[in-house]
Amino acid sequence: MNKLLKVILHHIFTSPPDFSQKLEPDIKLNEEIRKQEFFSLETTEEKVEYLINKLTLNEKINLLSGEEIFAISGVERLKLPRVWTTDASSGIRTYGRSTAFPSLIAMTASWNRDLIFKVAKAIGEECRAKDISVLLGPGVNIYRVPTNGRNFEYMGEDPFLASELVVPYVQGLQETGIIATVKHFVANNSEYKRHSTNVIIDERTLHEIYFPAFKAAVQKGKAKAIMSAYNLVNGVHCSENKELLTEILRNKWKFDGIIISDWDSVYSTEGPLEAGLDIEMPEAKHYTVTKILNYLQKKHMSTNISSFDEIDSKVRNILKVFFEMGVYGRRKEKINFESLIEKNNEIALEIARESIVLLKNEINSLPIDALKEQNIAVLGRNAFKTPTSGGGSCYVHVPNSKSIFEALVELAPNINFIPIKSNRDKITKKDQQLIKEADKVIICTGFTEWEETETLDRPWEFVQNQSKLIKKVAELNKQIIVVVNAGGGFETESWLNSVEAIIHSFYLGQNAAIPVAEVILGKVNPSGKLPFTMAKRWNDFSTVKNYADDYLNQKIKHLKQNTKEKNRFFVSTTMNYKEGIMIGYRHFDTQNIEPQFPFGHGLSFTSFDCDNLTLNKKSFKGNETIQATLKVRNTGKRGGKVVVQAYIRDVDCSLIRPFKELKGFAKISLKEGEEKQIQFNFNREHLQYYDPQSHQWKVEEGTFELLIGFSSRDIRVSEKFEYKK
Repeated sequence: MNKLLKVILHHIFTSPPDFSQKLEPDIKLNEEIRKQEFFSLETTEEKVEYLINKLTLNEKINLLSGEEIFAISGVERLKLPRVWTTDASSGIRTYGRSTAFPSLIAMTASWNRDLIFKVAKAIGEECRAKDISVLLGPGVNIYRVPTNGRNFEYMGEDPFLASELVVPYVQGLQETGIIATVKHFVANNSEYKRHSTNVIIDERTLHEIYFPAFKAAVQKGKAKAIMSAYNLVNGVHCSENKELLTEILRNKWKFDGIIISDWDSVYSTEGPLEAGLDIEMPEAKHYTVTKILNYLQKKHMSTNISSFDEIDSKVRNILKVFFEMGVYGRRKEKINFESLIEKNNEIALEIARESIVLLKNEINSLPIDALKEQNIAVLGRNAFKTPTSGGGSCYVHVPNSKSIFEALVELAPNINFIPIKSNRDKITKKDQQLIKEADKVIICTGFTEWEETETLDRPWEFVQNQSKLIKKVAELNKQIIVVVNAGGGFETESWLNSVEAIIHSFYLGQNAAIPVAEVILGKVNPSGKLPFTMAKRWNDFSTVKNYADDYLNQKIKHLKQNTKEKNRFFVSTTMNYKEGIMIGYRHFDTQNIEPQFPFGHGLSFTSFDCDNLTLNKKSFKGNETIQATLKVRNTGKRGGKVVVQAYIRDVDCSLIRPFKELKGFAKISLKEGEEKQIQFNFNREHLQYYDPQSHQWKVEEGTFELLIGFSSRDIRVSEKFEYKK
């Protein structure tokens, strides 16, 4: 991508126009629709059928597309307003001031269902205040490769974790009357040539890895909208993939909401129309009146009809959701937006504090004593301008955000923080001396919205010679703390042994700096856990050898180049998911490969232990439930929070399965010396696998093992049990 185009895209994504004024006509129409005779009809079904009979065919077709970039079209004649949408999962992007919450991968690292519910509800309240009705999120594409440019927008590598956390997100958002749009359905696991990549994937892998979070959002969260992905799956673009949109989503999962395209991801008229896509966004290019009528008239050449079921079914889906969610006729609320923003900042700060993962902490390098007078050098590309988000459509602008350096100075006035303004890995002789004499060194590095962004996949190694910078500093001073901003994993093997502590701070939104400083200074005890596996070596990942064919001929650090698509409507590259279900910790555990930092890993300033694992029965059958209880205690000298993780192993399955899979977790708070008993409940759903021969979920009789601990590699207790049909 040339530099000028990159700058233009960056500006569009990070400084979007304010669409607020465009909503005024639709706010007035919402007042007028309440006065219409049909609006007083008793049921949603009656209102929908009334409108189906009143709308002209052209008006119906116009409802199937967008306008003004972010509006779903309305019908002024019948007082149906346009319905306004907004990006995305971390806050409102295009309607003026709003709260910038942490990126979704950071929130996932909190492993906190309740906090994610609170965040989503807060975003919904801000949408209501701005007369927005549809949020274009959350995203639940699985973390397959660490270099995906949009990993930071998603919920990690594990389908169970993503399923458990997307449900409270959808519920919290839709409790406010805002429609959740779960995206991108499906297998959009990299940005590299996303419009034209054909993902080859088997049935079992889809059902066990890539479907579950979407299914949970639909069946448990009751999500009202699903967004189709850009890519092809098994040779067919997702927006026109009938097996995905109709057979799976509508027929198997009983989804009764709206299926909306990603922006400019519709490539024909006939395909999406027949596959089940309801709305083309951001405008009608293939869902125009002319193109749709031409196609349908040819299809129904033998009959002379003025209405088409293909259109009516889509219009019903749209009208039904807009009436059910109270979008049509919604009253403009009088909300003190300043008070709302202030309240939501506290929520954003709360989840940011719980999202930070302490990866390494040798010889208790952290926390730093904030009261002790000392000299600490601070440097690195993100020290003085700390990124708040990855780039792209999810970017929420944060004016005047604090840097980590500023936050440290503010919170610890007794410490002399020395700013070192290095140029990439170059350090002046004067600064070298300051680093050598410092009591500690804090290096803030990683990525920014420039490298980790929509439309590109990012390098695995740090850019701008930041790994070299760490090693150069280590030659001068061994007491190094590294803070990394990233939306996923990154290379650490080349510099890991040169530093004492590593903090993974992701992208924390408008509170990108203060929580990090609080952890460094011990004012907050970190409790985040990795929602993905970090490898020692690039080739340890099962997925990298099954990446894009032409990608394999490039060096990882040059991945950003050669991503421009000359013709995005046709297959330009193939990604064959040959690794199947063996991704992330499933692969590392099954192949007994030692990770750098395992899935579920995260250190604390205190210590925890658990014991007395007891099952209420040693065998269960059919639809029964088995209960597991255990005691968890804080064995350290300060309070903290811990995520207790429950994995299940199928000891003697006839089909190859991962060594173990996450099937339960609980985040609890424990004071110094405190002990709590927690309980997990399991049923046959927690034991099942997808059988591609019978095309259904299956549980075999046999022995299973429950393994509980504090990460996928830190198992403290286990018990075996039997399942019988």
